[in-house]
Amino acid sequence: MKGTFGLWILLSTGAAYADAPVPTSAPVAVSIPIPAAAPKPAYSCAELRAFKAKLHKLIDAALKYPQQLLERPATGVTSVAYDYQDGRVDNVHITTASGDAMLDRAALNAVKNADYGSVAQGLAGQSIHDVVIIVYDNTGQLDQAEQENRTRHQQHLDQDQDCGA
Repeated sequence: MKGTFGLWILLSTGAAYADAPVPTSAPVAVSIPIPAAAPKPAYSCAELRAFKAKLHKLIDAALKYPQQLLERPATGVTSVAYDYQDGRVDNVHITTASGDAMLDRAALNAVKNADYGSVAQGLAGQSIHDVVIIVYDNTGQLDQAEQENRTRHQQHLDQDQDCGA
């Protein structure tokens, strides 16, 4: 049987009097259930979305654009996927490059170097796969393509993979 093990106990009784016969008995199988591992806590879709919003704020706070990007007009969108669990990120990689290597590196570094310590206890034990979309535009004008990228970003947030939506 899965989840249980048998424990054989040999029962015998001693004689109450020196001249009384000693009874014998056959082994008796006793089944002792082993407690199942605690199930992973199930978090609601709203909790997952709220937690991802916190992660995105931490990533945004860690975003440091190179000085060269601040000195020249530049636009771009970089999508970075990552796995998060208990204050750590892993498998950080670009899923959509901006076309500007400096912007892409800045986006990768923001995800890798964000201070996740403040939220490490949130959703403990829950592994989360996420994609953050970083839109950069220092021209002061959003063109049609950038506006479409922002719309796609919002759609991504609305269609959260962890919520089955």
